[in-house]
Amino acid sequence: MDRLVGKNILIIIPKDYYMESEFDPVFEAMTAEGATVLVASSKLKEAVGMKNGRTNPDVLIVDAIEGITGDSYVSAAKGVRQIKGVFHGVIVIGGSGARTYLWKDELLRLLLNDRHRSGKVVAAIGSAVPCLGKADLLQSLEVTTEPGNKKALKEIEDAKAIIVDEPMTSHNRIFTVQNAAGVEAFLNPFIEEIGKTSIK
Repeated sequence: MDRLVGKNILIIIPKDYYMESEFDPVFEAMTAEGATVLVASSKLKEAVGMKNGRTNPDVLIVDAIEGITGDSYVSAAKGVRQIKGVFHGVIVIGGSGARTYLWKDELLRLLLNDRHRSGKVVAAIGSAVPCLGKADLLQSLEVTTEPGNKKALKEIEDAKAIIVDEPMTSHNRIFTVQNAAGVEAFLNPFIEEIGKTSIK
């Protein structure tokens, strides 16, 4: 299927207690489509999932803001990092760690805001949806999140978004996914949207 060859996808997970049932199908689908997929977190230690899953992040969130960086090279006596590629899509994964580790992450807020402003695609699943609200991306949009997650619902209301009971919503390159059950409905529209982004 290779619809994402030449495209780079960043999947952000909480540093612990991420939701495997959201992460695994997304990671597999993006990889299967030929994308370069990197996993980012706020620490480079192995992240523990909600159900014994284990994932080693490739990069720190702070280092992913610039894009995919290569080796440093020195220019005019200052170390400069080489940018090898930009992230065409960013997906934030939920789990009980999302509220603890991602909602208040200022670097994540900057990264999501920057990617969307640059014409790229951003998405959040389940309890990670408030991260898009913190990045000021959900105002007046119809969005979905885990039903019954009172704290997430309140965050989304505070972000001035409209909550709908749908598996997934999509508007202007911003995707929200209710929970793992909504991932299937999300993958194809997201992949198609990434396909429209420019390589640079």
